Amino acid sequence: MVEATGRVGVGDRVTYLPGTGSRSGTQRSGTASSTAPRRCVQGRVVAPPVADPYAAVVWVPTRPDGAADDVEPTWVRHDRLVEIAHPNAVSGVEDARP
Repeated sequence: MVEATGRVGVGDRVTYLPGTGSRSGTQRSGTASSTAPRRCVQGRVVAPPVADPYAAVVWVPTRPDGAADDVEPTWVRHDRLVEIAHPNAVSGVEDARP
């Protein structure tokens, strides 16, 4: 199942917008390349999301596709998530095979 926003769990596939809403080695604002359109990044949630009660933000630890298993997670704000795909959810489409 794919949803625009909602609950996020470990193992979910996510698509998110990189930038100021993610804590990784992303571009800083004010550089010439920061005006270029941003491409979405896909990855997997590697640990339970963490709520920051002082900033009213939920941070989601993700590992971008292609990153090694020993790489530190990229922390993405929940509001930067574009899609969430739950790996074991039922899609609602019945199998037409006999």
